[in-house]
Amino acid sequence: MTNLQVNDRTPLEDGNVEVVHTSVFRAGANGGNACPIVPYADRLSDNEMQTLARRFGLDTVFILQPQSKTADLRLRYFVPDHEMGISGHATIAAVTVALFNRSTKKKRLWIETVSGLYEISWEEGADGIAVTLEQNQPWFGPTAAPQQVARVLAIPSDLFVAGSPIQCVSVSRAKLLVPLNDWKVLDAMNPDFEALWHLCDELEVTGLYVFTRHTNKEGADVEARQFPLRAGFPEDAAKGVAAAALGAYLATYDHKSRTGHYHFRIAQGYAMGAPSLIEAIVECENGKVTRTAIRGTAHIVRRERILDRQVSQP
Repeated sequence: MTNLQVNDRTPLEDGNVEVVHTSVFRAGANGGNACPIVPYADRLSDNEMQTLARRFGLDTVFILQPQSKTADLRLRYFVPDHEMGISGHATIAAVTVALFNRSTKKKRLWIETVSGLYEISWEEGADGIAVTLEQNQPWFGPTAAPQQVARVLAIPSDLFVAGSPIQCVSVSRAKLLVPLNDWKVLDAMNPDFEALWHLCDELEVTGLYVFTRHTNKEGADVEARQFPLRAGFPEDAAKGVAAAALGAYLATYDHKSRTGHYHFRIAQGYAMGAPSLIEAIVECENGKVTRTAIRGTAHIVRRERILDRQVSQP
């Protein structure tokens, strides 16, 4: 495999838990979204998986044997406070680790998750293994009033973009997409998180994805920040599910769903000091979005072994 040696060790040969630490979507040496991966995780209990996610304070993904006959891998995703249905950046990281561990060699494969089956493809490139995660056709839900969202973001309501709706969009997990008119406002934002979570509950979304089309970040078409719902941390450095939803939003409102193939490069994580760049892919035909996907690369940072008794401790 590109740039790294394949891991040939026997899974859990010493009875302990192996964790592979990765960085996903990074734009620069110190960027990307950190994501721990636990391969060969079938013997871990739900409580042990949750304990590991709390230990790392990050989206943590566990690779298991599939239960579906059509799946190649099964993934479970935990943040410190709960289990999630699917996480885009964590899926890219887990597939990369599975390829390095020789758990799969197929160029196209199906991933089994709590949220259903998702198709994956990959190819080797100059920067490593580029993984494409297919998402669902978008669902466009209710809109929110600027004054309502301004209160939770602690910004004036005139900083939103006129003519661009603040709207719930989902391609696998619903996000509230919030368009701002300037990257400086985006980078300086300090939300009221309790109020933000109450708004998420009211709208039945899993977070706010606040973005601007006017960014100074190199190589980016838009810039965004992701504030998840009660995840155990206030902000994500790069969020693929939200980026795919944003791609569908931009194709619908900026490009009027004209037939074509669109790529959007979304900068994220700069306000956290973790610069990231996510590629959202959208296809439109006959006036509607027919495909959404994200593409990116995960880099393996290090591996560690954790003693069984440490995994079992809350």
